Amino acid sequence: MGSERTDVERPGGLLPPEPQAEPGLREHLDALRRRWWLLAITTAVAFLVALGLSLGMAPVYRGQATVVVDRSGSSFAMTADLTGISQQAFVDTLAELVKSRAVAEQALLRLGVSEEARPAALRALQTSLRVRRVRNVDLIVIEAEGATPQDAALYTNAVAEAMLDWHVESRRKQASAGRQFIEGQVETVSRELRAAEDTLARYKVGAGQVSLSEQSTLAVTKLAEFEAQRRAVATERRGVEASLREARAALARQAPTVPASFVEGEDPVVAQVRGDLARLELELVGLRRQFTDRHPQVLATRARIEEAKTRLRRQAGRTLLSQEFAANPLRSDLAGQIIKLEVERQALQAREAALAAVVGQYVRDVRDLPPREVALARLTRDLKVAEETYLLLSQKLQEARIAESSVVGDLRVVDRAEPPEVPVRPRPLRNMLFGALLGLVVGLGGAYLAEALDDTFRTPEEAAQVLGLPLLAAIPRTNPPSVEASGNGAGRGRRNGRRARGGSSAATIPLMSAEHRRSPFAEAFRHLRTNLVYLSPDRPLRTVLVTSTGPEEGKSTVAANLAAALALGGRRVWMVEADLRKPGMSWAFQPLGTRGLSDVLIEGVEPAGALAPTQIENLSFLPAGTLPPDPAELLGSQRMRAFLAAARERADAVVLDAPPVLPVSDAVALAPHVDGVLLVVHLARTPRDAARRVAAQLRAVGARVAGVVVTNVPANGRGYYYYRYYPYAREEAAAGADR
Repeated sequence: MGSERTDVERPGGLLPPEPQAEPGLREHLDALRRRWWLLAITTAVAFLVALGLSLGMAPVYRGQATVVVDRSGSSFAMTADLTGISQQAFVDTLAELVKSRAVAEQALLRLGVSEEARPAALRALQTSLRVRRVRNVDLIVIEAEGATPQDAALYTNAVAEAMLDWHVESRRKQASAGRQFIEGQVETVSRELRAAEDTLARYKVGAGQVSLSEQSTLAVTKLAEFEAQRRAVATERRGVEASLREARAALARQAPTVPASFVEGEDPVVAQVRGDLARLELELVGLRRQFTDRHPQVLATRARIEEAKTRLRRQAGRTLLSQEFAANPLRSDLAGQIIKLEVERQALQAREAALAAVVGQYVRDVRDLPPREVALARLTRDLKVAEETYLLLSQKLQEARIAESSVVGDLRVVDRAEPPEVPVRPRPLRNMLFGALLGLVVGLGGAYLAEALDDTFRTPEEAAQVLGLPLLAAIPRTNPPSVEASGNGAGRGRRNGRRARGGSSAATIPLMSAEHRRSPFAEAFRHLRTNLVYLSPDRPLRTVLVTSTGPEEGKSTVAANLAAALALGGRRVWMVEADLRKPGMSWAFQPLGTRGLSDVLIEGVEPAGALAPTQIENLSFLPAGTLPPDPAELLGSQRMRAFLAAARERADAVVLDAPPVLPVSDAVALAPHVDGVLLVVHLARTPRDAARRVAAQLRAVGARVAGVVVTNVPANGRGYYYYRYYPYAREEAAAGADR
């Protein structure tokens, strides 16, 4: 009668404790089945909330327009290629430009939105605007939202047209700045030409007939030609600088700071290419002094100059794109234009310097002429320079006007937005499905959280593993009207002729009987009876104490039905109500007398005089009797041990229903004096830590804990095998439910 687990013999029918294992799929499914109501509630609530929000939301429509990028149609089509920007990056930049604030503001202007409503309308338009590039093609899809189908189409088309207008206008501003500068220079040179003509005429009238030699005439002509070219190049350079200032001013509005130059940095490659360009320009001027413009050497030198310009633009583009300016799409587009203008300006500076050197050489040659020829040569040179400059600038002005008028955008609208037929929001079906899925996820999280916080036993196997005890039986949940004996009075709730008052749980103790021998409830107790009989064949358990951790865990039900099962098996059984503090088993057995265990122990009444017969054959019931003031001392006394010895002699089995262990010490005091103790645990109610403490207390006093009996096992649970295995059990349960 030791307290060690190794003293208990375990037949093959018992479930010995197994080591703890990681939870598998079945454990997770069991946890979800136990918390199904939480999953159902969260899913239903989320579904209904999504439905309510969908029905309460105003419909939103979305228009769609398609724009194609056609770089061949722009006068600046070579800009991106010369700066090293690929076609894909260029299209991506334009797609980002559509979402810019400048384009949105221009779209609102086209729509006629007032100044007061413009800030809110701007935020709403930029928030709803969606731009995407079609993969592997140069198409940009623009989408905007509206409260009506017409508004959605109107907003989308306004954004697409505003993008086209902004793109063309930004390029025309730069061309216009250069054209305006050249116009001013043409007017200035025209006045200089008239003044030179008047001065030369007055000199000839006053000085008489003066003529230049053939060599002097050639020198003056060359001087005038190169000086005119220098002035034309200088004017063109200043025009380019004007366009460059316009582009930089536009860039400055897009960024807090702008560098003074994009290519005049410390990049050694750029500096080397720029030096090569200046050298080639000087070489070209020297060749033009000797040959015509169609000479092979002149043409070859010009080709090398264009190649140097291309290399300078590409290197400058790579340098620029490595800076922060490539992040903003507006700045990236403007920066590409600035690179071209900056490179062109530097090329013109190199050509101007080369022409200035040639002009200086001819000036020195003219100074060597006779004094009267020098004056005439100077006046003739001024006239020819003015004439050449005027002609060159007039030609450049026409070119600038043509370039300005021929500027077109890189974008064309392929498909205008049409009013959509269905709204994009709300989508009730999608929202409800998403809401249900979200609710299911929340429910899963809540279920696992509840499982983690739940300290009670979930399965019979878990109880056996945690307590380190054999699992003797798993008692299913009961429906009292279907399992109570029809003739034992339990269903009537009477004691000593008095009807029970209140809803005491003891008044509804389900009790098996011969009429319900095939019910799952009865089968569970026959299983318990078999395990107890064969638990220790050499040392039979004649006296069995049934206790639990706390109240309302089914110990009285287990004790009463274990006694009934033993009696139905042909044994003489005493059912002793050892709970002397809160007895309740009398409601089930309905004894006729009032004497009980306390009267036997205190007054010395014979057990036969206190025992009451029951409706179950071979089963006698000994109630608690008069409640004593000191139950623990009475149950642990020598008189109690003497009673147990007498009971062993007169009965084949004695079942004692003891109080719970944790609230009082009665069961602990009585446990060492019986042959075995059954510890009852209630699924979903008995805490694991409390059950471990109870098992430890019983072992500490030397009690022989035979095993654990688990109650409240669900019919579809893993521990309830009888119901799922035996067809007659289901039939019996159904028949009982019908009754």
